[in-house]
Amino acid sequence: MSERRQQPSPAQVRAGRALLNWNQQQLADHSGIARRTVAAYEHGGNRVTTSSITAMAEALGRAGINFSGDGDPEGVYRLSD
Repeated sequence: MSERRQQPSPAQVRAGRALLNWNQQQLADHSGIARRTVAAYEHGGNRVTTSSITAMAEALGRAGINFSGDGDPEGVYRLSD
């Protein structure tokens, strides 16, 4: 059975970046998307594609950021080494 990965909210993406001390350009670089796409999503833009949101979530995940939600209160945490 495959696990469905939750899409992070704009606030979770901003918080994830803050935990890593990344700016929008750094997240864009790690995600392979444009900085303006990161900015648009973080500001609640509804024209950001699912694939771009997934790319951001995966880049943050590779850096140790995890998102809670789907039945739990929405949150962000950094996995410890």
